[in-house]
Formats: sequence, structure tokens, C-alpha cells
Amino acid sequence: MLVKCKKDSFQNIFEFMNYTEFVLGQKFPYKTIRKKDLSKYYFHAYCVLLNDMLKTHSGSLHQYAKLRHNIDLDSDIKLSIKKIKKKLILGNKVDYRFVLVSQLLHALELLNINTLKEEDKVLLQKKLCFSKKNFALALEYAKDHGKIKNERILKSFAAHVNFKDSHNKYKQTKVKHIGICANMSCGKSTFVNALLSNDYLPARNEATTACITSVYDYDNAKNMIGVAVKNDHIYAIGDNMDTVTINKWNSEADHIILESDLDNISNNNIVVAVHDTPGINNSGNDNHRKITMNFLSQNKMDAIIYVANAEHLATEDDKNLLVELRDKILPKSKSKMLFVINKFDSIDISKESKDDIVIRYLEFLENLGFEKPKIYPISSKAARLFKMALNGRVDLFSENELDEFKPLVNKFNKRLNLAANNDVFYIKETIQRSLEFGESITLDGGEVEIQKIYQALKNTGLLGLESDIETLLSNDEMQRGNSTLPEIFFSKAK
Repeated sequence: MLVKCKKDSFQNIFEFMNYTEFVLGQKFPYKTIRKKDLSKYYFHAYCVLLNDMLKTHSGSLHQYAKLRHNIDLDSDIKLSIKKIKKKLILGNKVDYRFVLVSQLLHALELLNINTLKEEDKVLLQKKLCFSKKNFALALEYAKDHGKIKNERILKSFAAHVNFKDSHNKYKQTKVKHIGICANMSCGKSTFVNALLSNDYLPARNEATTACITSVYDYDNAKNMIGVAVKNDHIYAIGDNMDTVTINKWNSEADHIILESDLDNISNNNIVVAVHDTPGINNSGNDNHRKITMNFLSQNKMDAIIYVANAEHLATEDDKNLLVELRDKILPKSKSKMLFVINKFDSIDISKESKDDIVIRYLEFLENLGFEKPKIYPISSKAARLFKMALNGRVDLFSENELDEFKPLVNKFNKRLNLAANNDVFYIKETIQRSLEFGESITLDGGEVEIQKIYQALKNTGLLGLESDIETLLSNDEMQRGNSTLPEIFFSKAK
């Protein structure tokens, strides 16, 4: 069963996720203050204030959500304010309280609360330790930034104003939806992790994805923000998602919604939303099939990426799932189909050529009625590791990944090239950023050249797919009649 909530609720939820990411990254102009220390207390104050306001209003977000941040909401807000004050240097401080008021009013605006009652104003004034005069001034500043005369306060407000401008542009950008579909253990979640260049979604050799996980691309994202939906309600909001939290939600929720930066896919013309579905040939759990098929049949995907396992191609499970997609999903949605052969690095190409494998799979798909299928042989696992290294995140490698990294770099430089001849490689400014740290990275006692890692990444085949995704979804034909942000779908199996 598919459950759709009101669109304005989606808008509020998604804007709140976007705004939370901004509050977490709020910067103050102090060279002597450690950013993480200040942001911890600052964000706590913001959460407490917003939570208190939600308790006394029936805004549309509150109807669907119990605000649960990974933060202690029971502690006194004044304690946070006092701790922030201790971090500030007398004679050279920005009054963070003015920024808090502005951001709180923005959040309340998302809840369709356009005015504050007098008792609410008094509550805010006391909790933020404002005099009546300064609080009235803060309200005026929040409504009209042009009235700010204090240069230091204006400097803090500038980030807030710039964010609102960029966010409004982001909200109006067209959204393109991609469904990721596969049988069990084909590496779907690893594939999405490679797009994110990190290890967020659970990826093990079993049917680990138990619900729909939607990832919305936001180029300016510094943290991964998420909400978990269960029984048609948002029951948790995460302000800095990690693997542990997502694993926990995966076993509890009906739908997980995340906002993060999809590497090498930009927000210039579109916002790409990737929807990871459960692997559906798990004989012990037909519920996964119901969740996947309900989601794909009742929500129009602009494209469906089918992920196959290079070690077990053209199996009966492959055939059954592809026929179901062909007969039940594609006639209604008219989605573009892209085919990924994942785990290609596990094939011994000295015994069988890459081209022969792709041609055989091409014939298999054509025999099932797919015309001129576009096939991408890739290695998601290697691509994720190479991206993490280029982005300076080798410290997140597991022990096994440290052992595998150098051999994989050599393999994709010397023997294995999965990129098509006409692939256009675009990797933002990753290589330039990486070179800022030097010509090589130190890994497990040795050095690996940045250029070799970059070349290895190109040879995994993933960058060509990413480029094609953006090109395919950005063309004029597919933009007609498409919705704006956010089209978030809640999925639940009966």
C-alpha cells in the first residue's frame, strides 16, 4: 500500500531538513573558537527553541512529526547560551541570539505560523536572555535585514540571507526520480554509496534493504539530514546521519528520506532523487517484492536503473524481475531503463573478455523485449573507495578496505578499464581539491599518487554513468510536465 501525505507537508519536511543542515554549518567569525564546540551549543539552543514552539502549535510539520534530534532536549537552553558566551571574546563578539531569532522565525514560517502570540514572544525573550528592547530589535532584524546597523551582527546575518536565496533557487529546480531495482545481493546499496562517495546505506551479502530509501541531491550539503517514516508519520529526524542510525532506521521504518550531495551530479538544471528499493528475490520475505513493486507502480520514475551481478548474469531471477518490470511498470511509467552490471572487477577478464560478457547480456535483454538497452559495466565497490580517497576520507576505510585499496588502484590502472570509449568524465573539482593536499596520499604506511587514483576511478565505469544520468534527465523532452521539489513518496507494504 502506498501512502501519500499532503504536498505542503513534504515541502515543510524537506525545507526543514535543508534548513537544519544550514544551522549545523553556521559559522561565526572567531579565529580562536573551535567551530565544533560553538556549533554544538548553538544548534542545541535552536533545537530546544523550535521543539518548544512545536509543542504549542499545530503546524503541518508537527502533525506528521515528533521532533527527535540526536541532542538532549531536556537540558536548559540557558546552559547552552552560557556555554556559548564563555567561548566568545569580550569586545569582539557577534550576538548569536539575533541569528537564533531569525532562524527560528524562518522555521516557524515553514509551519505556516506567520505570527507569534505575545506569550510566545515573552517565552523566546526570556529563554534567549534578551531585554525587551533588544528582542524587539531582533524581531525587526529578522523581518528586514536592511535595518541592521551593527556590522558584526550584519556579518552573521549575511550567511543567513545568502542561504535563503540559494535555497529558494533549489526549491524551484525540477526533480527527476530514479528507481534503483535489483535482485538480492547485486550491490544496489553499494552502488548508491558510490554515488554518495561514502558508506551510508547498509550493504552486506544478504537482503539488507528493508524499506525504500530516498536520497535527494543537494550540492551544498555538508551533513546528511534524514527523516524516518513509520505508519504514515515521521517519527525521527536525524541532523547528521551516519551508518549506525541508517541501519537502525532500516529495520524499523517504512521509508527513509535523506538529503546529501550525490557526487558528480549537479543541481544546475535538476535535482536527482535516487530511490533504493529492497532486493526482491529473497524467498523468505515476499514483503520486499510488494514494497518495491508498489513503489515503482504508483510513483512515476523518470528512469529505472536495474543492477545485475556480474558473477551471476542472466539468471532465472533476473528474467523474472525484468519481465515484471517490463509488463507491470514500464507501460505505465514509460521510464527510461539503464542496466548496470555491477561487481565487474570480480570477473577474470584473462579468461573471458569484457565485451563478450556485455554482448551476451545485451542479447539476453533484447530477447526479453528491451530495445537497444544501455549497459554499464562498473565496480561500485572500487569507485566508492577511490572517491573517498580523493575526498580525503581514507580514515573511514575499514581494515579490509585498507588492504584492498592499493591492489584495486593498480588493477584499474593496468588491467581493467570498464569505461566506454565515448564516456565524458566529470568529477567537479575533486581532483583539484585532492591536489591541494599534495601529489599523493599516505595510506597504511605507503603513498599512492592522486592521479593514479583518479585514473582508476575513471576506469571503474561509474563516472560515465553519472554523466549520462545528468544528461539523460536534463534533456528538454523529459523536463516537460515534471514536478518541483519535493515529491517525496511514503511507501508501506500491507
